[in-house]
Amino acid sequence: MSQPPPSYPTPSGYPPAPPPRPQKYRPSWAWFLVGGGLIVVGLAAGVALFIWTLAAFFTTDASVPADGQPHTVTVDTDGDRMLWRDEDVFDPGCRIVDTATGEEIRLRPVTSQFSRDTGDGDRVAAYRFDPGSGELEVTCTLQSDASGDPDWTMGWGKVEIGPAPSVGGFVGGLVATIAVPALFGLFGLATLIVTGVLWATRPARPKS
Repeated sequence: MSQPPPSYPTPSGYPPAPPPRPQKYRPSWAWFLVGGGLIVVGLAAGVALFIWTLAAFFTTDASVPADGQPHTVTVDTDGDRMLWRDEDVFDPGCRIVDTATGEEIRLRPVTSQFSRDTGDGDRVAAYRFDPGSGELEVTCTLQSDASGDPDWTMGWGKVEIGPAPSVGGFVGGLVATIAVPALFGLFGLATLIVTGVLWATRPARPKS
């Protein structure tokens, strides 16, 4: 009757065999939602940043008739304000006084070309000024041959005051509008690709 071969101990100086590696399974399907969510967040952030960048061009703090009479208005004090005139009027002839101090506010002519349309015709930036306390008395008198025209009375014969656009802020906003969605989109796309590869190459997790 044959005997089993004798077992010999591991020779001294040799390490024991490493344990088998644990089986790796597919990642959770929730990672697909994470990747898709990052892309959606990037798109939403891009839209929000684009609107924020252009907000200064379309925000109006006050609208004042150019009838030669003083009008009291309240504007925000978070930065310089800009006075917008109708594109057909060269000089709206405005005088602005800070009612809190009684001092006349210096109007600085705008040398760059800024224009906007908020629904009542094209307007061009005329002056930039420091709003002071924000409580202002504005007096404007427009000189034009069209002053008797009904359209002039309804829309052209007034000026608008709103936030002054900043070139640096505008450029920074555009950069952020491009960079932030791109970063979120790249992270989201990378998450989807890695999850898809692992999902296709690994076995499903056994059901307990």
